[in-house]
Amino acid sequence: MNIKYLFPFLIFTILVSACSKQTIITEDEYKAVDLPDGSIVFLNQNSELEYVESFNERKVAIKGECYFSIVESDKPFTVQGELGIVEVLGTEFNLKSDSENMEVEVEEGEVSLSVEGKSEKVARGQMASYDKGNKSIKTGKAPMSFKKWMSKMTIELKKFDQKFNKEIKELEKIVKDKSKEADKEAKKVGKELEDVGKQIGKSLKKITN
Repeated sequence: MNIKYLFPFLIFTILVSACSKQTIITEDEYKAVDLPDGSIVFLNQNSELEYVESFNERKVAIKGECYFSIVESDKPFTVQGELGIVEVLGTEFNLKSDSENMEVEVEEGEVSLSVEGKSEKVARGQMASYDKGNKSIKTGKAPMSFKKWMSKMTIELKKFDQKFNKEIKELEKIVKDKSKEADKEAKKVGKELEDVGKQIGKSLKKITN
């Protein structure tokens, strides 16, 4: 095969891989997502997170509500909401976004909220919200309302962890019991083979005598 004919295919494969998108959707559950750069996103119920798999640009898009724990980097981290964007370098914040409103609460560091040509920096302990109706960004002290659903998520994750550990222990017990049964059966078969061997030995002895 002429290798030159493989180049277009290889280039196409690389481009598809680089542009491949990951989409995570929650309904009545919570999810924690590890991003390629080491940042973590926690999704509230009925939310959506999307990002390009290669993650060459630190950029994600969301619908619903997500809490972000962003690792520091020289590259800015951008979150695209339905109405605007939030840009950071390294921080922790919560973002709610739908087609009518956008709200960011900052727990650590500082972020920049930009919507329709307007921009506002939001520091630790502060919040900024944008309403499509009045087309303005309001700022103030953050009530940290996200902690309520984050607390619920923590409880759910602990329950899942406990259930998972319980199932692992039950599985280990089953394997252990099966192993004991297998050992017992192996010993039984070994004894039977030993008896057969002895019987054959006796028979051969009689024949040779």
